[in-house]
Amino acid sequence: MCKKIFLRVLLVLILLFVPLIVSVEAQLENSSQKNHPIENLVGEKLYYDVSFLWFKRLAEGSISLQRAEQPGTYLAVMQARTLGMAAFFTRNRIEKYQTLLEIGPTGLLRPLLHSSHTFKGSGDQQREKRTTYRFDFSARQVHYKKVKNGRVDADELLSLETDGPVFDILSAFYNLRIESFGKIAHRKIVLPTFHRKGVEEIVVAPVEKLSSSEQKFFADTTLLFKVLVDPSVFKTKGRDLYVGFDEKNRLEKGIIKNVIGLGDVKGVLRHDLSFFPPED
Repeated sequence: MCKKIFLRVLLVLILLFVPLIVSVEAQLENSSQKNHPIENLVGEKLYYDVSFLWFKRLAEGSISLQRAEQPGTYLAVMQARTLGMAAFFTRNRIEKYQTLLEIGPTGLLRPLLHSSHTFKGSGDQQREKRTTYRFDFSARQVHYKKVKNGRVDADELLSLETDGPVFDILSAFYNLRIESFGKIAHRKIVLPTFHRKGVEEIVVAPVEKLSSSEQKFFADTTLLFKVLVDPSVFKTKGRDLYVGFDEKNRLEKGIIKNVIGLGDVKGVLRHDLSFFPPED
C-alpha cells in the first residue's frame, strides 16, 4: 500500500514539475538569445558603392541581418547588383550570398545553410546559378548542391571532418563584428571553413604591405585587415581581400583582389542613402 501511495505521489510530482522545468529552460533559452550581442545588429542594413577597374559606382551592394523563423536563428545577406550601362552589358547581374545562422552551443554564430547565387536577366528570362551548403553538425555532415538554370550539376553528402566549429564568410563576418573572438584588434585570427574539398581556413591578419593606391583608398580607416578566403567564394584568382572597419565595427571599405583575373573590386560604405532606389 505504501509503495502504491509513493508511486502515485511521485507521478503527481512529475506531472507538476516537468512542464515547469521545460518552461524554465525555454525562458532561459529565450533570455540567452535576447542577451546575445548579435541582437544589437538585427535590422541593420549597410549599403555600399561598388567600383571595378576605372568604373565608379558600377554596382550597389548591401549587407543585412534579420531574425529568421526559428528562435535563435538569423538570416544574413550580402548582395551586389550592377547599375546603368553595366547592368545592360551584364544582363542585370546580381551576386548574392546568404547564410541562415544559429547561436551554437558555445555562443558562436554558425551556419545552418549557406548559399551563393548568380542571377542574370530579369522577369521570365532571369537565369540563376546556385551553390548551397547545408550543415548537419550532429551528424557531422554537409549536403552540397550545385544548380544551374534549374539543372542539378552536383548533389553530394560530404563528411565534416572536424570536431570544432566551422564558418562561412558571413558567419565569420558577424562573429568578428560582435567580437566573439575578442576585440577586433591588430592580431591574427584563423577560422576553419568548409569547402567541397574539405575543411579549410579563413585567415584574418593585420595588413603588412599595401600599394600606394591601396594606401590612399584606406587612408582614413580605423582598423585594416588582410583576409584570406577560398578563391571560389568571390571568383578570384587568389585568396586576398582587404577590409577596413570603423569605430562601430562596421565594414567601411573593402577590396576584393583580382576578380575573374581582370582587376580589383572596391566597396565603400555609403552614408547618403538617397542614391539607392527603392528595392522591389
